[in-house]
Amino acid sequence: MTKRVASAAAIVAVLTGCQGVQHSTPSGRPEVTIAAPAKEVKTAFVGTLTNFGYELKRDSDFQVVVERQIDNMMANVLLSSNYDPTVEARITATFLELGQATRVTTDMGVVRNGGSAFEAVTNVNNSGDSLGVQSLLMDIKSGFESGKSTSEVIAFASQRSIGQRAAEQLPKK
Repeated sequence: MTKRVASAAAIVAVLTGCQGVQHSTPSGRPEVTIAAPAKEVKTAFVGTLTNFGYELKRDSDFQVVVERQIDNMMANVLLSSNYDPTVEARITATFLELGQATRVTTDMGVVRNGGSAFEAVTNVNNSGDSLGVQSLLMDIKSGFESGKSTSEVIAFASQRSIGQRAAEQLPKK
């Protein structure tokens, strides 16, 4: 198993050019503060990710966890286990209401053996896809702050997937 993880890390390093994405946010991860109530922001975030095929796994007053199966053969080969041959993309979002605004921070991971005693999460907060999540958060922010309703924000934010957003943000080679 250690060789598999080391191989995966080496391949990821080569594919990303040994550079991770650095977010200029207080948390160092995808994050935004939106001038809207936390309940509405949370609904827009979950609604948009549901449109992208994510499934709501957990929900509390301050946090939601969404997951979707990764349809990347290489990720499944490198990061899966004998126990579970598939891996999932997980986004955990924390919503902190600050008066008239809501701070949203996200944590991204690739999960193997999800929901079991052997669950392991590989941090991908500084991956290219994290740029896509940051772009999504910015669209949700601009939607609410331009006066759109929650359903309009979901429709607007759902126009481009996280992968499409990430590809737009990454430098062209």
